[in-house]
Amino acid sequence: MISLRAEDGAPRLDRFLADRFPEIPRARWDVHVRTGAIKVNGQAVTKGGVKLRPGDLVETELPAVAPPAAHLEAEDIHLPTLFEDAHLWIVDKPTGMVVHPGPGHAGGTIVNALLHRLKTPAVLEVAVEDEPAEDTEELSSGWPGLVHRLDRYTTGCLCLAKTAEAQRAIQDQFKARTVEKRYLALVRHSPKLPQLGSLLIAEPIARHKHDRLRMVVAAGGRSAQTRIRVLARTTSAALVECELLTGRTHQIRVHLAHLRAPLMGDPLYGGPGKWKDVDGLPLLLPHPALHAWKLAVDHPVTGVRIEAEAPIPEPFRALAASLGLPGF
Repeated sequence: MISLRAEDGAPRLDRFLADRFPEIPRARWDVHVRTGAIKVNGQAVTKGGVKLRPGDLVETELPAVAPPAAHLEAEDIHLPTLFEDAHLWIVDKPTGMVVHPGPGHAGGTIVNALLHRLKTPAVLEVAVEDEPAEDTEELSSGWPGLVHRLDRYTTGCLCLAKTAEAQRAIQDQFKARTVEKRYLALVRHSPKLPQLGSLLIAEPIARHKHDRLRMVVAAGGRSAQTRIRVLARTTSAALVECELLTGRTHQIRVHLAHLRAPLMGDPLYGGPGKWKDVDGLPLLLPHPALHAWKLAVDHPVTGVRIEAEAPIPEPFRALAASLGLPGF
């Protein structure tokens, strides 16, 4: 653990650390501070823009100097297209497909497919992030075309940019929270789910203190807002629509678990993936039942609102039917 004292005229936290440790890229400090691993005067902070005062005590472990680099190859991978022009490509992501390369996934990703679409032979030295991949606006701009992420097993709408200008424009929309993102989820029924209308969950999210793969609702975390609406329910299960008003790591999964209505098949937040169908027979779910149903963005050039809707996958429909939920 390293302890530092801020001096007169100390800048914001991320600049203070980057100045003290120039061998560590600013982008690595940006990722490191979001994990809650840095304390100012004994309190964990998750924003690099925190202003320091003279005498403030900053405590942290040094992050890795840099994540590994990836040599990205264009790959001819078919992806269902929901919208495409010279600037954007909105695809219907299949389950099990990783959005960008990372440990254990050197190829076969959405980014590899995009490079082939752009007729790009290869992209060298792209930093591989080791953070969990979930829908969030906090993405490294180094990934070609990416403006947001989906978890490996989440299906549905994923927006990709074909030019650097379009990428910056859509990322700005995510930061301004003007992008509409609606998901469908199959969850365990809970009395905390809304009976009528919708429920706004405004609970901050932070990384778990001991389990780095998990996020939790915690005071001092990053602000997070999810609007929940129940579309169908039984005594044991529910089909819900989740509108993301922010985009934090694992946000939907954490907020639903907070309502005691975890995603079906979610081993990280919902316990064992064993559920029962309408006849009381066991269901073994291989992954969380989450579908990125609708996405709306303003076109980066024309400004026209683009509304994409991903067809509900047949396995998702079949699972809902087996749980006794009405057709949709």
